[in-house]
This record gives sequence, C-alpha cells and structure tokens, in this order.
Amino acid sequence: MMERYSSLQRASRRGIIPLLLLFLLIPQASGIGVGASPDRIDFGVVSLKDGAVRELYVINTGDAAERVLLTVEGVNLTVDPLEFDLAAKENRVVVVSVDHAEAGEHEGSILITAHPPGGGAGGLGLGAGVRVPVSFVVEDGSLWKVVVAAGLLLLVAAAAVFWRRRTKV
Repeated sequence: MMERYSSLQRASRRGIIPLLLLFLLIPQASGIGVGASPDRIDFGVVSLKDGAVRELYVINTGDAAERVLLTVEGVNLTVDPLEFDLAAKENRVVVVSVDHAEAGEHEGSILITAHPPGGGAGGLGLGAGVRVPVSFVVEDGSLWKVVVAAGLLLLVAAAAVFWRRRTKV
C-alpha cells in the first residue's frame, strides 16, 4: 500500500498526473472542426451601383453539433447569417455580398469559428476556426461618364473645325 502511495506522489511531482488528465479531456474537443468552400472569395471587378453576391458553404467537419460564428475583417461586406447552429457533418450556405464600398481595391477575410453549443468543450473553451480571404475591386461608374463626356466634347470640337474649313472653301 505504501509503495502505491509513493508512486503516485512521484508521478504527481513530475507532472504526469496533470498531463494524463489533459489527455483524458482532449477527446471531447477533438471532434470539433469547421471548413469552408470556396477557400477564397474573389469578387473581381464590382460596379459601385450594382454590387455582387457569392455563396460560401460552411461545413461542420466534426462529430458533434457546433455553434458557428462568422466575423468579417478588413472589408465592408454583408454576411447572412452571421451566427447559426450546425449539426455534425452538415453544411450551410451563407450569402456574402458587396453592397456599398468605396471605389478602389479591397482585401480582407471572413473568420469562421465553431465551438460546442452552450459554452465550450468540457469547460475548456476550445473551438475551431478557418479564415477565408476576400478580395474585390470597386469600379467608380462616374469615371466612365467623364471619359464619355470628354469623347463627345472632342467629337464636337472636331466637327466644328471640319465645318469651319469646309465653309471657307
């Protein structure tokens, strides 16, 4: 009996028991997983007035239900829905849209995080996450108006010069 006690005491001093307890808790969290398709969203050139819409599939790769939260970082996007529950091995379509952005190049990401519903994996607060890069270029439609107006002005000027030369002859 005394030998067992001293073995436990030595194991405790070496940190083996806390390590064993940690490995007992890890299987609860190992079933957590989240994925996304596509793994990158490139809207390309987006008109300032029209906007653009893409679909993002969020996939629960884990063995249990998860609470999923989407966070947009660095760009002005609309994501619907932002938070939802997802059963094991299931997926859900999320609508990502560019509605109102300033002209120019934009880059950012959508962070998708998942954790067990109700607060955490066995009290450890563990979860999983994936980041989906997003990029797009917003074209300012007013630039085309300026180019068209300048072209028309040049056309009128050329017609006036041609008419003036023709009447002098």
